[in-house]
Amino acid sequence: MQIPVLAYHKIDQPTSDIKLRGAFTSPKNFTKQMLYLKKQNFVFYTASELIDFYRENGAFPAKAITVTFDDGWKDNYTNAFPILRDLQIKATIFLVPSCIGQTTAKIVGDGESKREHLALMDIRVMSDYGIEFGSHTLNHKLLHQISPSEIEFEVSESKKEIENLLQKSCRVFAYPAGFFTETAQAAVKDAGYIAAFSTVYGENETVNLYALNRVEILRRNRFLFQFARTIKPLQTKNV
Repeated sequence: MQIPVLAYHKIDQPTSDIKLRGAFTSPKNFTKQMLYLKKQNFVFYTASELIDFYRENGAFPAKAITVTFDDGWKDNYTNAFPILRDLQIKATIFLVPSCIGQTTAKIVGDGESKREHLALMDIRVMSDYGIEFGSHTLNHKLLHQISPSEIEFEVSESKKEIENLLQKSCRVFAYPAGFFTETAQAAVKDAGYIAAFSTVYGENETVNLYALNRVEILRRNRFLFQFARTIKPLQTKNV
């Protein structure tokens, strides 16, 4: 089954140096997509709220949807947050703590310019509004390429840093680039997260709370009919 969770990255227009533009959704198209979800009577949950419901009921709520963002880009505050706030939409952003307040090339594609991440004040403003913040590891290391001890460090230290910054529990995790292993799943669970999200690498046939797939919304979904087709499987009751 498909999990009713959408995955976004950058809510912005790509600049001329960007080679891989799939992770960009323009603010205009993002607005249209969120309005479409509202008109289709989806009910918005943070990632933790969605998982709490599943753990209590053994099923996802009817017409549920969770909007998530990976990496913690500055445009999530400047471009996405005003739209979410105006439409009263809940969301979850997965942060890379070492990038907070930085303009860096740590996560961008090869050959691309440095890009700005969320500042601490941006995060606190959104957190006060009700946006949830989860972990995307401490340094955005791909967990299938590092040692078990490095995995444990990336997973646990990122949780501690986010909790120290916000004085709130960091309860959900997203694997960088979607890659994970059994060791990574165990580390996430042991660190105290209630769930972990992938992308196309997550499980579809069963609900494994530490290998949850998401519906990735990419630049190819820029026309509303394409977006509607992508999320159509989520419009039936989730069981």
